[in-house]
Amino acid sequence: MFDQLLHLLLPNVCAVCSRLLMEDESGFCKSCRAEFDPFALSTEGEGMLRSTIAARFGSSFSFERGWCRYLFHKKSPLQSALHSMKYGGLFSLGRVFGRELGELVAASGSAEGIDCVVPVPLHPLKKIERTYNQSEVIARPLAEQLERPILARVLRRNHFTRSQTGLSAVERRANLEGAFKAEGDVRGMHVLLVDDVVTTGSTMAAASGALLEAGAARISLASVALALKE
Repeated sequence: MFDQLLHLLLPNVCAVCSRLLMEDESGFCKSCRAEFDPFALSTEGEGMLRSTIAARFGSSFSFERGWCRYLFHKKSPLQSALHSMKYGGLFSLGRVFGRELGELVAASGSAEGIDCVVPVPLHPLKKIERTYNQSEVIARPLAEQLERPILARVLRRNHFTRSQTGLSAVERRANLEGAFKAEGDVRGMHVLLVDDVVTTGSTMAAASGALLEAGAARISLASVALALKE
């Protein structure tokens, strides 16, 4: 709690260790950022994302392209940063991660066919509790980087779902069954779906299914981190 308050009062401190940031640092100091585990190539992150989703869904869920910036590890500085962004009110970190993710997608040279960016939505009650949707905060600078529109209201949560944290792959999938509905016009579009962390792919699969049912032509995925079973 003290660290979160310090960051709110002094936003120029590292979100992980609370050290003052240098002029060329954003969100995190170089020491903490060095402990993050970025994928060396965008294709490496995409390959691991495809393997993760294929292990859970086989051929029942396919996507066009996929981007992940970091490999997620438990009890790591990255976990601390993502937790502070999601639950600690440090939504500014979402903008930092969103810019990084946007740079990754743009540098891959595969963003030309993307028509719009859609963040995974929160249930309205969860959004009231947190005051913001971390996936939307990430998606906005990403969309700006790609010069694509963000459609933040095209998806909605049909019902309140319990947290996915701690659930098995089967429980995650069941928890999200029928959870999303598309309410906007995405017919014929190539949609880039954005979330903070992919664990089993259940959230992305459920949200993608709703977009495809609404007429989306293709779905690509982008997330800050990919969490593998450790």
